[in-house]
Amino acid sequence: MASTWSSLPSGEGCLPGQKQLAGHAMLLADPSDDGQDSPQGPFSLVQPRHRLQLDSTVQLGCVFGQLALQRQADASGDYWSWDGTAISWRIDEHWSVGAGRIARQWGPGWDGSLILGTTARPIPSLSVEAASGPLAKDGWWWWLGEVDFSAFFGELEDDRDDYARPYLMGSRIVVRPWPWLELGASRTAMWGGEGRDNSFKMFLKAILSRDNSCYQPDCSEQPGNQLGGYDARLSLDRWLPGVALYGQMIGEDSRPDDVPVPAKNLYQAGAEWRRDGAMAFVEWTDSTAEFAGVAYNHFIYTDGYRYKGQPLGHWVDGDSNLWTAGGLLRDLFGGQALAVLRYGTLNESGASPSWPTSRLSSASLQWRRVFDRVFGLTLALDHFDLSSTGPGGDDTRWRDTQLRVQFDAWFY
Repeated sequence: MASTWSSLPSGEGCLPGQKQLAGHAMLLADPSDDGQDSPQGPFSLVQPRHRLQLDSTVQLGCVFGQLALQRQADASGDYWSWDGTAISWRIDEHWSVGAGRIARQWGPGWDGSLILGTTARPIPSLSVEAASGPLAKDGWWWWLGEVDFSAFFGELEDDRDDYARPYLMGSRIVVRPWPWLELGASRTAMWGGEGRDNSFKMFLKAILSRDNSCYQPDCSEQPGNQLGGYDARLSLDRWLPGVALYGQMIGEDSRPDDVPVPAKNLYQAGAEWRRDGAMAFVEWTDSTAEFAGVAYNHFIYTDGYRYKGQPLGHWVDGDSNLWTAGGLLRDLFGGQALAVLRYGTLNESGASPSWPTSRLSSASLQWRRVFDRVFGLTLALDHFDLSSTGPGGDDTRWRDTQLRVQFDAWFY
């Protein structure tokens, strides 16, 4: 899993004369209709929201397009969507640009990202990505090894309770000075929207991170809400074959002395093991941000760092503490097998709209096989248990076990 992931094709090695057209259809059979979402996380072979998906991809030289249509379901009901519809152009071997509803996950974690993950639906955005490849040894920058850069500019929904259609932008840089070390820095910003200052001056203030001042009653001089931080992945392959350690630290605020270190931090740490055809990991996530009710919330954007009610960062939302263990086996009965266990506490402060204040235990077993890239079958057995104790000491419990069957077909 790369540290910067996008649903756009990379286009690596594309040629001007290349042409390709392909189609795909997916149907998910799910017997549960009670509207209770099972906490999947992004490390899953099945997207439980998608009941039906039809998509087609086309390549004309180094221009790639994808048209995707889904029938999705969540607690608010069923609806049609265009998530994943996008177009990209690989300008040269280093640069590419894109537009559409593009999914992104930034960071080394398997079960989520603290700053930008795939729990919320992808927002419409413009993007640019660059990959340096190995840098020449005769330049002063040779010590960076390889550099990847990505940035996007998009717009959130209009049916918010704070300000309609605020902007969301972000940038990320990843350097690999040695094959065994990867360092990343990420930053996102919400600003503007109906009723807010959408001027170029305010855009520059957001770019320059001048968003901690508030001298007017409505804080109109403050551009918005920002998150930023760092992550790293350290390979121990030289001493422990296949083993790596990784971590991410994302701040909900910056230090008032302008030292480039985030404050009010969220943390993630993990260890992974990879071999040919297999991997396993254990991961810990703490989204408390040092103070209750801070993570993914904001006093101006009262709907928080969320899109259509779902967190743009980690799927547990704020004030949660989670342990995840998982493994993937690529050749079991001709298919790919996945097992994930999760345990932790969700929404301890009660300030998150995603989950009740509860303790989570969940397990997922999944198996997927693709037959000659024509037909695919996925079986998923998911169980979760949420338990909550109310102010009067009364226990409330939510339990659900679901068997999902997903069928895929490809058309060329």
